[in-house]
Amino acid sequence: MNLNIKGQDQDYVVSLIGELDTVATTEQADTLSQVLKLADKHLTIDCTDLEYISSAGLRFFMQLKRESEAKGGSIVLENLNEDVNDIFRMSGFQNIFEIK
Repeated sequence: MNLNIKGQDQDYVVSLIGELDTVATTEQADTLSQVLKLADKHLTIDCTDLEYISSAGLRFFMQLKRESEAKGGSIVLENLNEDVNDIFRMSGFQNIFEIK
């Protein structure tokens, strides 16, 4: 998995590319921690190129949501493909996150 972070001031777009699974969350821990540092900003998570998300990826999203709420930030998810959207729907995450 790779990710790109673009933005300035209070608005950032984080593009997720590949699979967000246990291996990716472990290997990309430093990069994902950079996203967590932006939790006080408005984050748009672009999932156009996110092919798969596991329970480890869902845990990362929950951690990001908790930190964002605690720091006054906000998160919007966009461009979920059908498979990722199904995982969010089955796990109930569609009721937790704003998805466009």
